[in-house]
Amino acid sequence: MSLCARLLFLLTLVSLTSGTAFAELPRGVVEAAQRTVLSSELSGLVASLPKREGDSFSKGETLAQIGCALYEAERQKVAIRLRQAERVLDNKQRLSNLDAVGTLEVNLADLAVQEKAAELEIARLNTDRCLVKAPFDGRVVKQHISEYQSVQPQQKLLEVVGQQLEARIIIPATWLTWLENDEKVVFSVEETGTMVEGQVVRIGAAVDPVSHTLPVWTRLSSDNGDLRPGMSGTARFPGRPGEESQ
Repeated sequence: MSLCARLLFLLTLVSLTSGTAFAELPRGVVEAAQRTVLSSELSGLVASLPKREGDSFSKGETLAQIGCALYEAERQKVAIRLRQAERVLDNKQRLSNLDAVGTLEVNLADLAVQEKAAELEIARLNTDRCLVKAPFDGRVVKQHISEYQSVQPQQKLLEVVGQQLEARIIIPATWLTWLENDEKVVFSVEETGTMVEGQVVRIGAAVDPVSHTLPVWTRLSSDNGDLRPGMSGTARFPGRPGEESQ
């Protein structure tokens, strides 16, 4: 369980044990709908780091570059071997037409071309992996490495989050009698004092047997650029029975 989730659970538990469970509005924490840690697929030196903590980026944009001279040289070497194998195959086919070589020799030459072509594809993929690109639009949350640092395969490089934000809200299980996906929500952000509209996109699959609560996730409007993961607030559900009288 993340720190934000534990904090949200503790706040809910305090509310329950104080005898005022959900007499006030339910609380929630802002989370990124997309969050991941980008890792290196190759060993090498970090040649450049165009994006740092706090920077925004677009999908497909280069976030880090691993030094690729060795992998590029390997690609060129395999490309040369492929051209050589293709010339051998061409020669074998011409000799076969003159009945100077058998079918077996032609087939072996053809297999050699296929093998070199596969090796070239692997080399090309390795050179592509030198560029670590953004999987979605978002921001850099944490930087695990620095420029000119040596990295290994599977080593963490950058932690990133997407632009789409959600609020994870804890509600009483009794609300399941009326709450559904697409229910409108107004989320009041404590840190900024702003209200953000949203709608329920997911409802928790299980009820906590101690607190008799469960989480729901609300997709928040992207109009508010000040919103950040980790912010907290309260949620009002305009469609809640009896809401207008409160």
